[in-house]
Amino acid sequence: MKLCTVHPVRIALVAIAAAAISASALVGSPANAAEADPDESTFFSATDLDELAPNGSAALDPAVFLEGLEELEASSVRRQAVTEAGLTSYRYIVDEGTLTLPSAADVRAAIEEADETGSAGTISPFLEARFSGIKTAIGFNTVDQQALAADGGAAVGAAICLIPGVGWAACAVIGVVVSVATTYVFQHGICSGGRKLWWYDVKGGSTVGCRSSAPF
Repeated sequence: MKLCTVHPVRIALVAIAAAAISASALVGSPANAAEADPDESTFFSATDLDELAPNGSAALDPAVFLEGLEELEASSVRRQAVTEAGLTSYRYIVDEGTLTLPSAADVRAAIEEADETGSAGTISPFLEARFSGIKTAIGFNTVDQQALAADGGAAVGAAICLIPGVGWAACAVIGVVVSVATTYVFQHGICSGGRKLWWYDVKGGSTVGCRSSAPF
């Protein structure tokens, strides 16, 4: 069942870009903000995620996440392949900046691994995706967090979403992932001690916060 048409999602992503820029002006420069407290975390309900982007609460569904990556890889968005430790990520490039996401092939393999073994499959480096059953967790390393703190994430996401061939799933994934992480970085700063910023499923919604290890 089609959850959303492409055009409303694209419009939403442009709105998210503007909102993120406005938020940075109101909250203050993340570069000068204190580092996030070790126990600081933010809860996003399914309703909150849907307000960030149409069908945003579905973005952490492994099938939707994979579909979004497949749409991006089939689109005309310019990209560079980055391979490390046998895993491939793609750095998507637009005039506004770049966004690095794991490859659809590696995410598909991680989902299949989780289905077969019951353990969490892992995608790395850069943005890390872990799957445990129907749960998904997304991790941002320090470099990713710095890019979000520089106001880059939302503008990049909006630009990618406007490119022909980028469908609703890709827009939903990019929009919600970037918006949730950017909101946290603006409010709390970059995670200290090299910790990753994790966004993951919890009952009734999802949580974003700094962690020294994956949530599952």
